Amino acid sequence: MPEQSRQSGKKRMSKAQRRRLKRQKRIIAVVLAVLAALLVAAIAWMLLAGLQPKNDSIASGEPAIPVETAAPTATSAPTVEPTPTAEPTPTPAPEPVYITLTAVGDCTLGGNTNSGGEGEERFAACFEKYGADYFLQNVRALFESDDVTVANLEGPLTTATEKRSNRQFNFRGDPEYVNILAGSSVEVCNLANNHAYDFKTAGFDETAQTLADAGIGACGFGLEHYMEIKGCTVGFLGFTEWDYEEDDLLRDVRTAREKCDLLIVCIHWGEELTYKQTKNVDKLGRAIVDAGADLVIGGHSHVYGEIEQYQGKYIIYSLGNFCFGGNKKPTDPQCIIFQQRFRVWPDGSIADAGINLIPAQVSTSTKSNDYQPIFLEGDEAAELLAKVAKVSNLTEESTIWMPESYVVQNEIVTADAKIGPTVDAGSDASL
Repeated sequence: MPEQSRQSGKKRMSKAQRRRLKRQKRIIAVVLAVLAALLVAAIAWMLLAGLQPKNDSIASGEPAIPVETAAPTATSAPTVEPTPTAEPTPTPAPEPVYITLTAVGDCTLGGNTNSGGEGEERFAACFEKYGADYFLQNVRALFESDDVTVANLEGPLTTATEKRSNRQFNFRGDPEYVNILAGSSVEVCNLANNHAYDFKTAGFDETAQTLADAGIGACGFGLEHYMEIKGCTVGFLGFTEWDYEEDDLLRDVRTAREKCDLLIVCIHWGEELTYKQTKNVDKLGRAIVDAGADLVIGGHSHVYGEIEQYQGKYIIYSLGNFCFGGNKKPTDPQCIIFQQRFRVWPDGSIADAGINLIPAQVSTSTKSNDYQPIFLEGDEAAELLAKVAKVSNLTEESTIWMPESYVVQNEIVTADAKIGPTVDAGSDASL
């Protein structure tokens, strides 16, 4: 009996457990199903969130904007720095150019054919022995350092034999002598002088052609020379006082003035062996400046002469002889080399940028002419400058010296002075 009761209780408990277990399983199944559904929904949401753009187009039903072309939101846009406004390039101020000119006096390459050929033959012997480079070797570096060198060619370079009659001097040189000039940087020759036609028209024409063939410009007796230097047109005219009416001469100067930026006028005038020219010559020189010349270079006296500044321009009345084969022993062997630096502005205006007076001598010896000009130094140079100052009208207020000028470099004047202290030569003149 007891055994049977225990078995029946066991059965009743088993049924109750089974019912509870069934209910628990159903609850668990429901919970698991809900959790599974939630998990699937979360995964689906995350997948959709990763593939869809972050905008409102999905909710609104509008087409989605591809991710790679979507505009950035206002909060995520990078800050763009404003582009600075470029400063306008300033227009450079116009700059002037500087042109340095060197002028020397009478060059007679050859000699007088009326002295039994002695003068002509003596120069020829020197040329044959030493060659063309011998004659100007002492001044060549100076000529090469400037922009243009101009000389007065006193006598033709010709093979012509028919000469003017009843003359004390008929100068002539072999055309080969042109190499004396061309090889030493002489670029322009004035032919307007009283010896240009010593061998008549044939001699003059051959001289002009010989110079042209050597690349040297010529002016005078109808010839005008124009050359370009640093973008500026420089013109050269040549006249003699006695072969031109003054009105015609000044008309030619005014006409040439319109053709160039810088105008140089060479003229033969005055009296021989005269250091101070006449009032008529002074008047003509000033008239040439008034007509448009920027520099007047005179000659004919065969000695140095006065230097005048007029209206801001220089008038050189004479520089004396230079490489001079006219005689064995010139009356006065001393001479002056003149230099001027011009400041040329783009509008064509011209200003003086300084001058240089270099004391020189026609020969290395004063006893006999060796046709080889040299620079003077020391007391001789100072005395010559004082003599030039004595006959000139250079003033302290108006004269400007080139920094490399002889008087500055030799401390006759200081670099910051327009004109220097008195050089004693028996006068109160100063340089």
